[in-house]
Amino acid sequence: MTDAYVAGGNAAREQFALWRAQPQLVYFDSAASCQVPETVLQAYLDYYQHGHANAHRGSYPLAQQATAQLEQARQELATWIGAEANNVAFTAGATHSLNMLAQGLQLDWQAGDEIVLSRAEHHANFLPWQRLAQKHQLKIRWLDLDPHTGALAANWRDTITARCKLVAVTLASNVTGQVLPVAEIAKQAQGQGALTIVDAAQAVGSLTLDVAALGCDALTFSAHKMYGVTGCGVLYLNTKIQAQLEPWLVGGGMVTEVTEASSQWVSGVQQFEAGTPNTAAIVACAAAARWLSMQREAGLSSYLQTLTHNLREQLSQRPWLQLVPPQPVSAGLPLISFFSPEVHAFDLASYLAEHSIAVRAGSHCAQPLLRFWQHTAVVRVSLAAYNTAADCERLCAVLDEAYRLFTEAD
Repeated sequence: MTDAYVAGGNAAREQFALWRAQPQLVYFDSAASCQVPETVLQAYLDYYQHGHANAHRGSYPLAQQATAQLEQARQELATWIGAEANNVAFTAGATHSLNMLAQGLQLDWQAGDEIVLSRAEHHANFLPWQRLAQKHQLKIRWLDLDPHTGALAANWRDTITARCKLVAVTLASNVTGQVLPVAEIAKQAQGQGALTIVDAAQAVGSLTLDVAALGCDALTFSAHKMYGVTGCGVLYLNTKIQAQLEPWLVGGGMVTEVTEASSQWVSGVQQFEAGTPNTAAIVACAAAARWLSMQREAGLSSYLQTLTHNLREQLSQRPWLQLVPPQPVSAGLPLISFFSPEVHAFDLASYLAEHSIAVRAGSHCAQPLLRFWQHTAVVRVSLAAYNTAADCERLCAVLDEAYRLFTEAD
């Protein structure tokens, strides 16, 4: 590791203006949205100050510059995930992408056909498919989990059968941090003639993505999960799935000819980018990818793995806390979920908030997963480049205070 991730991560922390304004803040909600480093914010600001125009519209120099910046970002982000630029479309976010896929895929759906999801799905990768299943009388089948580790159950392959036309799975759970064997899932799906769609929103800030290695037909993530700004999603579409996908949004920028009777779409991924693109957010997303790559070279991944492991050990030593899952598989994402049988998750989160510690409590948009463990709410602590060992020690100390306060009150 380089100096950036030796002394508690402080060198990286200095790249975020938030801590100069709020030095007391402990931010443990990066699984929801990462904070944004100044270099990414500067790329966003530079675009608006020096290069803003409507990309893919005007022929004047400023518009051509905006178009060039957008297409350069497309190329950079495609390379970053091991794809070609003509297989990458921009959306408003992963939720937008997944709805686009569910509404636009032109498959020959027959009543009784199956869509396979995992129990670990975020609602964004469940609700669009649930609606589609209701519309076409399809059956949703579930890849079950091991209740002790959160990993896929040993017999998961039995769920993907010849009736399956589509598998939509998360690369990693936003509640447990467990990474799913997506490459194996995609191979099984391909053997049954089914498409594989991957929700990489939770994983993108922690794992290196390679769509070829994963073997998926589509993959999506949101920039704000990887130290970028909100309003930008990246959607990988291989050639096969592009041919089966009808544009969900129609409007300016995605047509070659429009008459009173009919319209003709442009070829390629631009047909999935109707309307004015959020070029500033796209440019910032590419800047975030560059920044994140540099941090990984500086030792970020191993730093967060160690920090998370140590925090898990500290939390597991408190008998009044229970981790979810009870025996997590190692080397997951840098996040930990837990609950107390004696103190409600929302009470713990509220007490932490009063002490400038930001965590998330609730179902985390994963109610089927919470029901699997018979919980309604858990506390989630998610770590990122700006967190330190001191942050973790403070969290544990304030959790102990909260437990004493709420149990003594009873």
